[in-house]
Parts: sequence; structure tokens; C-alpha cells
Amino acid sequence: MMNDETPVTWRRLWSETTAALGERPSARWLCETASGLDGDEFMAALDEVATERMVAHLDRMVARHRAGEPLAYVMGRWSFRKIDLLVDRRVLIPRPETEWVVEHAMAHARSCASTRLVADLGTGSGAIGLSMAAELPLTGTEVWLTDASSDALDVARANAAGIRSEEHTSELQSPCNLVCRLLL
Repeated sequence: MMNDETPVTWRRLWSETTAALGERPSARWLCETASGLDGDEFMAALDEVATERMVAHLDRMVARHRAGEPLAYVMGRWSFRKIDLLVDRRVLIPRPETEWVVEHAMAHARSCASTRLVADLGTGSGAIGLSMAAELPLTGTEVWLTDASSDALDVARANAAGIRSEEHTSELQSPCNLVCRLLL
């Protein structure tokens, strides 16, 4: 995007990325990813100068997206309900319709007894099972994630590690356990 040596702010990069993509929200997400800032932090930094490395990263992401690569793969992550998931070509990108499935499964799980076992078959990124693990009561909930693809399980394992909280940390049995068991 930037061919000259003039320092450039995030405000300018966001504007130029919007012009290149024709889509302001996607441009913002790419700029946030390149800057390492999200939401209000990014908005507060709009007048800060981007480093050469950040601009190069943004340029590469814009080129990939303009070449037809899905935005989630370009960014390497995607928000799903209350969690942020690692996504790449090893897994499908969680769809908005899947959030509806989780909402219904969550309502059913909450109506069950004080203990519940959730099995997310063909887990991919782990969106369904990890959302349920993050949102259902910790006590009495066990979530199993399974997939025929070891690559997909690697992504789900990374995502399981990413949703740990101080509350969950004492419950962890192994690096890939939350209240989840990743089954091969």
C-alpha cells in the first residue's frame, strides 16, 4: 500500500485499506491484526505511526484477501460467541448459523441434571465444544472434542489452551485439557 518512505498512521492505513477492499469492517479487522490492537485500543491508536514491519504485514494480508482468501484465514482467527478462535486452512471457518446451534445446545445442556457430558464430533476448530465449555458451569460439565483429522485436533487443542482462565487453571490435567478431552 505504502510505496514512499513517509511515516503513516493507522488512520491513513485504515482509509487506504478500505479503498483497496471496498469494505470498511474488513479493512479495520486487517488493520487491527497488523497493529496487534483490537477494538478501543485500535481506535485510540489511529494517529500513531505504524512500523515498517506492520505496514508490510498489512500489505501481505490485503493481497491475500484480494486474491480471494477468506478473511478469517488471512487474519488467522475468528470470533465465535464469547471466544476468539485460531482458524486456518486445516479447519472450516465457524459460521453464524453454528452460533444458533450452540445456543440451542446450550439451552438443552442447562436443562440437564447437574452433570453433563458434551461431545463435539467433527470438532474442527472446536467452536461448538469450546463455547459450551467456556459458557456452561465448570463443575459438572465435561466436554469431549473429537475429529478424524489430526490437523483439526491440533487447531482445537490450541484453541482449548487459548480459553483457559484463572478459574479453569486449577482444573487442568494436561496442556490440552480445559474441562475438555481431545480424543484421537
